[in-house]
Amino acid sequence: MTDSGIHVKKSSTWVRLAYMVFFGVLIAVGRIVLGIVVVGQFLMVLITGNDNDNLRNLGQGLAKWIYQGILFLTFNTDAKPFPFDEWPEVELAEGYSSRTGRSDDTNVVDADAVDDDSSIPSFVASDEVDQPDSDKKDQDA
Repeated sequence: MTDSGIHVKKSSTWVRLAYMVFFGVLIAVGRIVLGIVVVGQFLMVLITGNDNDNLRNLGQGLAKWIYQGILFLTFNTDAKPFPFDEWPEVELAEGYSSRTGRSDDTNVVDADAVDDDSSIPSFVASDEVDQPDSDKKDQDA
């Protein structure tokens, strides 16, 4: 019997296939839920001006879980994601705010306030426009 026949008869290969189908379906559902979280978060910013902490944490955890599932599906790991393992750790991140007066606005430079334009590239060697030779002959005559 060849080596390929041995791998086909291994029950662990078929069990992994069952897990792969299971996680494939769950990841498809997870992507839909993640899309709903994205739209919900955007609506929260439109309505309130700030994102929602719970939606941000859910989105981060769900994205990490989908990533873990894809690693399992592509044979990059043998570790099965949630519900066979713990839910991924969520790193607390600073929230988003669309309100004015944020500290990030202090780095904006007013273009009219810049006096030194030496760093701006110039594509014209002088202020005079070079004329083609035929035009110069017409002016000399």
